[in-house]
Amino acid sequence: MKHILSANWVIELRSEHLTAQFAAQELRQAVQRMGGPPLPIVGQAHTQRISLRHGTAGDGFVRMADEHGLLLIGEGPTGLLYAVYSLLETLGWCWVGPGAENEYIPHFTHIPLPDATVAEQPAFTRRGLVIGHDIFLAQAEAWIEWAARARLNTIFIHTIGDSGMPLGACRLRFWQQRRHQLWPLLKERGLQLEIGGHHLSDALATQRLRDQPDVFRFNGQRRVADGNPCPTNPTTQALVREWAGNFFNIEPNAAMYHIWPVDRLYGGWCSCARCATLSPADQALLLVNVMAEELATVNASARISFLAYHDTLFPPQQIKPAANVEALVAPRMRSYASGIGDPEHPINRPLAARIAAIRETFPAGISAFEYYLDGILFKSALPPLGNIIAADLRAYAEWGFTGVYTLLTGDRPWLAPGPNPHSFAALAWNPQSDPAALCSRYANVRASEAASILDHAYTTLARAWQQALDITPAELQRQQHGRRRDLVAHPPRDVLDGYNAPSPHCEQRLEILHTALDLLTNSEHPLTNAQDAAGCNRSTLSADIAEWTISALLLHFFAARQEVAVMQTRGTPRERQRQALVAARAAHAALLEWAANHVPPDVSVGHRLFRTILALHLDQLEDRIASPWRKMQLRWQRMRELGGIFTRLWWQWLTS
Repeated sequence: MKHILSANWVIELRSEHLTAQFAAQELRQAVQRMGGPPLPIVGQAHTQRISLRHGTAGDGFVRMADEHGLLLIGEGPTGLLYAVYSLLETLGWCWVGPGAENEYIPHFTHIPLPDATVAEQPAFTRRGLVIGHDIFLAQAEAWIEWAARARLNTIFIHTIGDSGMPLGACRLRFWQQRRHQLWPLLKERGLQLEIGGHHLSDALATQRLRDQPDVFRFNGQRRVADGNPCPTNPTTQALVREWAGNFFNIEPNAAMYHIWPVDRLYGGWCSCARCATLSPADQALLLVNVMAEELATVNASARISFLAYHDTLFPPQQIKPAANVEALVAPRMRSYASGIGDPEHPINRPLAARIAAIRETFPAGISAFEYYLDGILFKSALPPLGNIIAADLRAYAEWGFTGVYTLLTGDRPWLAPGPNPHSFAALAWNPQSDPAALCSRYANVRASEAASILDHAYTTLARAWQQALDITPAELQRQQHGRRRDLVAHPPRDVLDGYNAPSPHCEQRLEILHTALDLLTNSEHPLTNAQDAAGCNRSTLSADIAEWTISALLLHFFAARQEVAVMQTRGTPRERQRQALVAARAAHAALLEWAANHVPPDVSVGHRLFRTILALHLDQLEDRIASPWRKMQLRWQRMRELGGIFTRLWWQWLTS
């Protein structure tokens, strides 16, 4: 039956639950913003009403019409809130990112209420946004508001202690400064809080190495304080238990805690006589179980994660997880050109097999920690990944995963969020949603008068990035973090830095990058011309154009860097190699010029660090053909530049 909302309607709510009360207020305000009347919120309706009801717990909901109006029934208070947001979406509301510029509000003379019965259940119990940098923690209010509206139900604050470099995490003390402002926002929306990061090494102060060397790992020659502690040592276990207990008490509101080993590809584990028979996964789980036992006494309802990441992305063989330990799979060393479950992909296929084995080992639950919003992994850009997100989440749902998370981090704030946040949230609720339709919805909200042009630009950009992201195992093996190394001689490399893999991978990579650039050629000018569309929000569209541009500039740099590597592989004359290096440095300069126009001054030094790493890659290639004097000049230039960057970074971290 059809109902038209009018001034004599009311919102009926009998519950006193904070989230239910918030849901009623959100509905009331939304009706007014659409042009409707200010509906009273009453405990018992005697006229037409939108009735809000809920059970004890759960995110699912039902919406149905009856002769008295509309009923929204949530399994729990959060389910009721999602029922409200679902109703608003049905009426035409849309939130594709944080902030008013990413919101579309429909306007009505008379608001028609839907009459179809709708029942929805999320595919994953936990759907999480991981806030992984101070930049985004400073914007957390907007991200929290958006996350709830997008039906995400978990905010994970990814932290690091004062002894580490917060390049891909929030400083713990900054979170603690913001906690009193943000916790009420989480609580009223029914969002769960998770907290932690690579904190395991914080449990042992390095000063202990002199007096208690046995609590540190044995590297085959001596005890060192450069990785994870010795997990089989009873004193280590006591120290870790004590530190974790303090952490749990300082952060009592979390539903899940994350106290992870050091962020290293491999080699951070102990090889003493007692530990030598334990794999990295077993060593990590041994200490997680110690912390889990302490957690059970402090907060019996909370859980702690075992991070399956790098050399712990294998099932433990000798240690069994405690009852309150869940697995968190972080497959960073993968290809984002294909879904994680692609049975044909040479990188993702073996990862999927390992993940399946881990899933069988952790009966308490398993979740995926993904990188769709990771500006560090993607070199300060966000490739549109709608098709990949859909393929991944369908696989994770099929595999019985408890939850899915995406890491929001980077070296600068996004000028425009791009389609990925909206795509992830929608697909985390329903992985069968159409990623193409989600991208189109994003374009319609951001630039309604030029939506088809923007949609086509992002679709083309996604195809170009898919080419660049289709890495091979040989290229992946070139990754190195550069920790405790000479950064100039051995610059850090990430997943997209396998530029000098052996032939034929090197030549194939150049062909792939040229194909990617060819795809972009036809999108650039129409996107720029779209700013002239009548009624188009030029500032909003300009932000999307700027983000599109940095992706294009980055792909140009990748191609120019690859050109140099290919010439060296082929033994091209040095003069031709020098010309290619000049072109590559020009492509790098274009990245810096973009940053000068678009990166805020207060974060520019962190952004410059990651761009300097790309310059170090070019230095490394030039070093093979440079004169001794030029080699010394390059080294001195980069050492001075890096010294200045780190000095300014540390000063910023200490004084803010």
